[in-house]
Amino acid sequence: MTVVHHYTSVETLALILATRKIRFNRLDQVDDVREAQQHRGIEFGKYFFVSCWTQAPEESIPQWHMYTDRMTGVRLTLPAAPFKKKKMVLREGWLGEQSGNLYAPLSFEEIFGESYFVVPMFTDYKNFAGPVEYVNDVERRYSEAVEVGPSGITIRRPFDLVRFKSKDWNFQNEYRFFLFVLPSIPVPPEGPGSESFATRFPEHCSRSMIAGEPPGIEYIDLELSDDAFSQLVVTTGPLCSPGARVCVEALVNTYAPAGRVASSCLTGTIRKPLR
Repeated sequence: MTVVHHYTSVETLALILATRKIRFNRLDQVDDVREAQQHRGIEFGKYFFVSCWTQAPEESIPQWHMYTDRMTGVRLTLPAAPFKKKKMVLREGWLGEQSGNLYAPLSFEEIFGESYFVVPMFTDYKNFAGPVEYVNDVERRYSEAVEVGPSGITIRRPFDLVRFKSKDWNFQNEYRFFLFVLPSIPVPPEGPGSESFATRFPEHCSRSMIAGEPPGIEYIDLELSDDAFSQLVVTTGPLCSPGARVCVEALVNTYAPAGRVASSCLTGTIRKPLR
């Protein structure tokens, strides 16, 4: 697989191109309610943030209809690794030593917010992105992966948990990018390597998750790379109007001039519903 596809509206396309960012939303905000599992008292949908794509090269009528304002939107096509690679460097004044170069979609400073911490699983790309597995019982898969004991919460392979969906959704052939975001305390001036932070942070995370407290944010935006923009393809929907097509072409010419606009292979084959 070399590319992934995302079905969306013209309005969302405009925001993606203007900001050069892709939004990761909390899992408890996606359309499949059964994904936001509450297991052993923990509402996991508050801590998993996702961006949903598909590997399927063939156009999907259900996805055109569900995600592009009744087939009037677009399908965005980008390389399978579209995000900007940032060098992870400790902030000046932070405790700790660093050797070698490590690049990731988020910098060290970006993974620590005032009220949240993005677990840096994304440094290993197979933990950051992968295909969704469609299963008969999502809840059972959670029960096999999560333990809550006297010492706190143990979650086996959280990057796998976020890739389970009911078989009812297998038409999506989904490919998903994923962030694991935990409630945090503010990072002290000496950084996360300080003894006080290292002691208080895990206790705060565990206590907050058991209490159902969210990390204090609804979404995270990740920057796209220049190379991804140069390979952009925007396919207009089967029922995209001529005026909307002009808008799409203007957006691409303005923000991604190396990209191109294509028409859906279903254009002219689908009649607009009467009601």
